[in-house]
Amino acid sequence: MKKIDKLISTSFIGPAVLSYFVATFVLIMQFLWKYIDEILGKGLSILEMSELIFYYAVTLIPMAVPITVLISSVMVFGDMAEKYELSSMKSAGISLLRIMVPGIVVALFISLFSLVASNYLKPASLLQFNKRFIAIRKQKTALAIEEGIFNSAFGETVIRVNKIDKDKRGIHDVLIYDHTPSDKSLTGLLSSKGGEMYTVEDGRFFVMKLDTGTQYRELEKKQQLGSGKRELPFMRIYFDEWTKTFDMSQFDLEEGLLNFNRNREDMMNTVQLLKSIDSFRTHVTENRQKISSRMDNFLAGNVKQFSESSPVTGSAIPSNIVNKEREIPQVVRRSVGDADSLRVRDSLRKVKEAMVRAVTGGNMPKKTEPAIQKTTSQKPSVIPPAPPLPIPTKKLVKQKKGLETRKLRHFSETIDSADFRDVMVRAQSDLSRDRDEILNTRSVNSDLIRSYEKYMLRLNQQYSWAMVCIVFLFIGAPLGSIIRKGGYGYPMLVAILFYMIFIISTIFGEKLVKNETMGGLLAAWLPCLLLIPFAILLTFLALRDTKMNISFPKTWIQALVDKKNNSAGKQTV
Repeated sequence: MKKIDKLISTSFIGPAVLSYFVATFVLIMQFLWKYIDEILGKGLSILEMSELIFYYAVTLIPMAVPITVLISSVMVFGDMAEKYELSSMKSAGISLLRIMVPGIVVALFISLFSLVASNYLKPASLLQFNKRFIAIRKQKTALAIEEGIFNSAFGETVIRVNKIDKDKRGIHDVLIYDHTPSDKSLTGLLSSKGGEMYTVEDGRFFVMKLDTGTQYRELEKKQQLGSGKRELPFMRIYFDEWTKTFDMSQFDLEEGLLNFNRNREDMMNTVQLLKSIDSFRTHVTENRQKISSRMDNFLAGNVKQFSESSPVTGSAIPSNIVNKEREIPQVVRRSVGDADSLRVRDSLRKVKEAMVRAVTGGNMPKKTEPAIQKTTSQKPSVIPPAPPLPIPTKKLVKQKKGLETRKLRHFSETIDSADFRDVMVRAQSDLSRDRDEILNTRSVNSDLIRSYEKYMLRLNQQYSWAMVCIVFLFIGAPLGSIIRKGGYGYPMLVAILFYMIFIISTIFGEKLVKNETMGGLLAAWLPCLLLIPFAILLTFLALRDTKMNISFPKTWIQALVDKKNNSAGKQTV
């Protein structure tokens, strides 16, 4: 490793660390500004708050690392250009790309760190952050009894304390409104001159021990029988001491069983995302095949079944439904196949054996005929005939007589008017069932495709954000050599503009995926596609030693106009 490479590499450390913490601080402040109302007032300690912020900061590593490369490269190369170090190196025959090699190596290591953070650090820390943050959002605001303020922390019980002693224990002039009855029009009020308030069992219960007071309560309204008058019962109780206990478990920070199904793809690494994507792809393919087969059976299969012409008539109506006396009678008949006949005979035999058991007391006679005659030497028992069994039936549809099949346009014209309505109702029912099943499968497929695109977005974002680190080096280093300004002023301002492009394009891609306007693959690589042209342009300008100042756009446009005028003058001559 040459000395110049070592110097350039070490010069990245300070600006990189500073820019990373600045970016992380800004992103954390954005989170706190958005959810500060849901966090404050929940009784969180400094340690719990610090732990929550730490887990969130770890999840921001893949998002904050790119600006580290951008700002540090702009500052390092801008400082070198300002001190004419780049000019000295170029005059010594070292190209700008060779000078950028140490920065490229640093950017590669930072991109690898971004991949590790996206696959291991971010999923684990995001899981822990969601556990605590969702529990905090569900937790009720910490109990805070203040003087002269009605406190409804206990739901349907409202407490008002007029004065609290300095020890935060003694209380005076207490009112407690009770709205627990189902009939909210009934008044329940407890009034006390004073007492004490404290917690017991490590804060599990909040106790108010009241002295000398009165309880007023309206009871359920009643109506006397035989009269239109209604009674309004009222209860009043005087007490010298009253102890009221409240459960404080609702203020505890309990994580419990939380639902992470909404954004569970954010808590997966590459292997888990690939398995989920493959599962989604398989289910989508199976559902599409199911829809295709159902449509083929619904349309193509029926066309194939009924398009075979009859060998007798040559018409499009199948031969098994042609109106022929020897094949289909013109009346409704019941037909039993060979298999049905065997089942019927077997059922008759079993019924007969059961009847014999009932008559002979459970002893079956022998199967041979002589043995039966011996056992029935006495007065033979009369076996009643077997009851008729239900026979499987198949209803055939009547057809009209004397139709010219060649002139028929549809098979439904051959159906007799007596059976036409039943056939249509059955066909409509089958069509509705098939349509609902197809629509339901399509709806499931749509949800699977939406989830597939979200998972594809997260999978590719891990690698696109790592790629942005390298792209930002080819933006920051040429930009610093062109601006020729170091420090934390103008270079950082210019770098933040490109980082805004990265953030806006990332959010824009996520919104398009959510609206099903863009695929997850394209949305993930959208920031790279927008920033690569800037990297190529700035690298090209830096290689040509182009200077950039406030009047650079005007000078550049004027040069193009002069060049065009000169070429036009030569053509005229």
